[in-house]
Amino acid sequence: MSITTIILMMIIPRTDLTHRIENSRKWVFIYGRRKTGKTFIVENTVKYDEFFFVNRNRSILDKKNNQIMNYETFTILFRRLLANNQTVVIDEFHRLGDEFLDILHSVQKRGKLILITSTLFLARKLLTTHSPIMGLFNEIMVDIIPLDETLKELCKFQIQKKDLLELSIFAREPLAIDYMEGLSPTQTISEILLGSLMAIPALVGEIFREEERSLTMVYNGILSAVATGNISSGKISSFLFSRRLIQKDDPSIIQTYLGNLIKIGVLKKIIIFNKNRFAYKISSPLIRLFFYAEEKFAISDRSVSGKEIEEILSILLPRIVEDNVREIISLQENLVETIIEDSDYDVDGYLLHFERPRIALEVKWGDKENDISKIENKLLTIIAEKRVLFVTDKTNLRSEKISLMDVSDLLSS
Repeated sequence: MSITTIILMMIIPRTDLTHRIENSRKWVFIYGRRKTGKTFIVENTVKYDEFFFVNRNRSILDKKNNQIMNYETFTILFRRLLANNQTVVIDEFHRLGDEFLDILHSVQKRGKLILITSTLFLARKLLTTHSPIMGLFNEIMVDIIPLDETLKELCKFQIQKKDLLELSIFAREPLAIDYMEGLSPTQTISEILLGSLMAIPALVGEIFREEERSLTMVYNGILSAVATGNISSGKISSFLFSRRLIQKDDPSIIQTYLGNLIKIGVLKKIIIFNKNRFAYKISSPLIRLFFYAEEKFAISDRSVSGKEIEEILSILLPRIVEDNVREIISLQENLVETIIEDSDYDVDGYLLHFERPRIALEVKWGDKENDISKIENKLLTIIAEKRVLFVTDKTNLRSEKISLMDVSDLLSS
């Protein structure tokens, strides 16, 4: 069976999210950046009585009956549905404005209400202590698909280990699935990027479009900085100041921006072991690839060949694999994900049980792993209960001093 057939058949169920939504005793507020599957999850896996979509002109589409109604008709129907204990979904509900928030505050708390938004400003408005409806909702952020879920789907088919992990990493981004057409992972990822040069930056820009359009350049600047290895707040600040995107080279100025990107799921924050600092990483492999390629090679301003993208991938893909492997192992082992930043030694992951080092992790991807002794000596200098080398394929490798892992171990956890 070809990879084309696999992807056309693949639907990631995301049962944990469905369970949280359906079993919530409160009304549900679902948020996150665009194209993470928020609408798909609710529309296809959650039981509801009515599903409304709010258009940009504030007209409302009744998706069950395929009818358009105005705001006044909608509010009358909305009150009636809740009074009758119905389950009501409103997608892009932020377009209804503050007047609708007042209705939510005053309406009798009956039935079940599921609200969906992709904009940060309303998420922040509803989740702050000053919100008139704070506490009414169970807040659920929909992020990109967890790696273990994409692995579980793709491992059902005959794909070699290296291809399996690389495809699964990029399949975490729902936007990428439509582009997978049976080519090698590097060719597939190249097609995804070249086919989404306008869509990918819009995934970020749309988050802030409702009230923070003037700040889009700052947010894009942060992502460019992080994608190109400026992962501390100090380095990000210097990067932005050099581009005249902030008035002073001061990390405190950008804390709000970083916090916003973390809250909406675009950035993640990782502890730097034994330092009072954090490293910032872009959560989506696809967004990370775009901002790296754009910053280094200005790919959106000219014609770019698939071969050039594949060369860029050869540089960045091992780092993307490294970050995804560290994340999935920390989640599977229920450990705190940290990295080491030290002049004496450096490993790709340092995973903690509370403050106790449990796993020292080294990831070798695309490299020759013949000289295990060098890696053993490196890992043995680091205090940890377990030392792990993650490789492309461990079949022909042996070590008595450290543990060897590949993608098959991620599947068996």
